Amino acid sequence: MYKKSQVGQNAKIDAKNNIPGINDENPSQFEQELMAMARHEARQVTSKYGPQLEKLNGKHKPLLKDYERISKDYDAHSAKIERSEPSVELSRGKYYVLMFIFVLGEIPMNSLAFAVFGESQIFTWIMAFGVAVSIPWIAHAVGILLKRGSTPWWKSALGVGLLFTLTIAGLVAIGYVRVQYLGDLSGAGAVGSFASSKFIGASFVGLNLVILAAATLCSYFAHDKDPMLEHLHRRTNQLNKSMRSIEAKHNEILSEQQEEISRIHQEAQELIYHYRKINQRERPDHTKPKSFEKEHEIDVDFEKQENGKDKLNATTELRRSASKK
Repeated sequence: MYKKSQVGQNAKIDAKNNIPGINDENPSQFEQELMAMARHEARQVTSKYGPQLEKLNGKHKPLLKDYERISKDYDAHSAKIERSEPSVELSRGKYYVLMFIFVLGEIPMNSLAFAVFGESQIFTWIMAFGVAVSIPWIAHAVGILLKRGSTPWWKSALGVGLLFTLTIAGLVAIGYVRVQYLGDLSGAGAVGSFASSKFIGASFVGLNLVILAAATLCSYFAHDKDPMLEHLHRRTNQLNKSMRSIEAKHNEILSEQQEEISRIHQEAQELIYHYRKINQRERPDHTKPKSFEKEHEIDVDFEKQENGKDKLNATTELRRSASKK
């Protein structure tokens, strides 16, 4: 872009040569050159930001299609069961945190039992970790069975009873092994007596059962009776969150692009205004040419770009899509 001093010199030269003519409606060649330079700079800006915008647009379109498709299924299923929101008392994030805490609580208690096998420390912790994960996982399944049930009811009751029986039997077996291990420690003087080791072993079994019950309750309160409603609700939330994240990035970049183009346009308008002021002042009669009454615009062809010039908005796109049908 020209400096103001250069623009002033060209304005004086054109004024002496009566350029543009008084009745000439077309801008002078120098004005056209200024705008051509501004358009070139604006296209450089769009070329800089274009790939980023198109990449985000490419990610947004399939998400929008999935969201539209799943939303239709969601609406149809909600109308069928006459309910649109899952009935859960515990959010999924809190549920995962609590289950993780239960796993951590189980590891040290079970490591005492498996130490009796005399394996290396790493294998002892691996076995303890396996049991620590299994108990909350079983509780997860039991909680879902209790919440959702089945028809006939005895099928889910049979599953719950079987899982609880196997789990409690396993915990009792682990408790027995733990008592033997503590008995050996008492013989070596590490604990007071064998009786105390039995009491401690029973306490550990009780703690395991408390964790099993707590994890079962967490699973019960973290799930809805209708698995399809829960799935559709979670999936639409995930898609919506992903789309909003992409939209925020896209619109931020687009705003930067538009700000740079606006700055270029403003600078070009200021130079043209300066040119016209000097040109009219240097004319012998100070008459204003007709072409000075027209304003210039930077007409960057956004339509040739896939990203366009509009901000991404999933709500607007869905309404536009619905209006076309």
